[in-house]
Amino acid sequence: MAVGDAMGLAAKSIKPETVRQLFGAMDGFKDVRPFIGKGIKRFTMQGLYGGLTQNALAVADGLLKNKKGGAREVSQLLLKLSAGGPEHYFGVYRRPEKGFYKSICSLMEDPPRAAEHDQADAAFLTMGIPAGIIHRDRPEAGVRLNVDIGLLLSRNLCEITGLALAGYLASRFLSLEPGNVGEPVAEAELVLRDTEEFCRKVETRLRETAPGLWGETGESERGLLEQTLKGLRERWDVGLDELLQWVCQNASHRHKTSVTSPAQGYVLTLLPLCLVLVLREGRGFDSSLTAGLNMGKAADKVGSLIGSWAGAIYGWQGIPESWRSGLVNGKEIRLRGEGLFSSRFPKGAKDIYEMELGLTSKEFEIGKKYFQKSSTRLTRPTPRPMLSWEDDVADESVIPEKSDTASWRKFHKDKSRMKKDRRKHLKLNDADD
Repeated sequence: MAVGDAMGLAAKSIKPETVRQLFGAMDGFKDVRPFIGKGIKRFTMQGLYGGLTQNALAVADGLLKNKKGGAREVSQLLLKLSAGGPEHYFGVYRRPEKGFYKSICSLMEDPPRAAEHDQADAAFLTMGIPAGIIHRDRPEAGVRLNVDIGLLLSRNLCEITGLALAGYLASRFLSLEPGNVGEPVAEAELVLRDTEEFCRKVETRLRETAPGLWGETGESERGLLEQTLKGLRERWDVGLDELLQWVCQNASHRHKTSVTSPAQGYVLTLLPLCLVLVLREGRGFDSSLTAGLNMGKAADKVGSLIGSWAGAIYGWQGIPESWRSGLVNGKEIRLRGEGLFSSRFPKGAKDIYEMELGLTSKEFEIGKKYFQKSSTRLTRPTPRPMLSWEDDVADESVIPEKSDTASWRKFHKDKSRMKKDRRKHLKLNDADD
């Protein structure tokens, strides 16, 4: 996950054509500094993962430190990471999305209020992966925990279902055997059938846990992910271009928005895209990840999902050595992965807040000269000096705010009157001469 997230941040929010123009191919950790202002807007530290992996790490630490804990422990860690941090950052988080910011702000209130996030924009999918792995032998426990975590952050049925599914697939792929060299992963159709059944289980759990949310969700918005996965399975053998075109059309119809790329940040685009690239098109960890990142757009989300799933299939040794060594903080990430697998918090692991604060501060120091400077423009004109012929009553130095509509109109009416008086005054002076 961390490798895919860190590589994807360099290609985030840019078009595939721009990816090719700047980098050729996303086949490693890219230095964005030469391209800031020339296709890339924001600085990202080479080899350093972002908010998607940070969120998953917070979930992992919360589950490993208190095995009987749940969403409450996770929320406390998320809030802790949102405090402090350098300028231009939300706490120690690196490039979190707006929806995540709103969800964390809702947790800050006492008592916490319901999250405002109500879009299926795949903002929280990676947070389901730790629970999916730690409860891989007890999928029902994983479903319960991930539904609770999802409800903590979102009010969107499709988003919460996708969060739980991402975790289930990470655990499911651990049992898959990679195909022979040059062949896709076997059992793809069986996996897709299992995902449809899993989505039904998640929605059943949601209906029992949050009947209010279930009642607020329209009939047409229920079962969206299950129906999409069924459609993907039925079209599994068509050509890649045709299949991805269907993914866009399906997401446009069901999300009721224009979707032109399968790499756009929606649950119904990213989950099918990553499944296709990992199970059908990929021939290894590197080929699957590079193919997804070359599409740009929501490249960090694509990279995180493909990295998690392809990593589960091909293992640590399947990741190219230069990618393993180029990942910033790779040792701590691997410790937590092994901890999830063994259900024990790793001895000697760093405190997550201190660890992420140090990394965020380091990124800030390296990239602070690339941050946009605050605007120094005044929001209203500087008052001009009083003219000798004007009355003291008509003091223009007191300029009302635009938000005060009545005073603003009166100000301009008086200003027009003063201009007319000034012209009249000048004409009288000329006549006297």
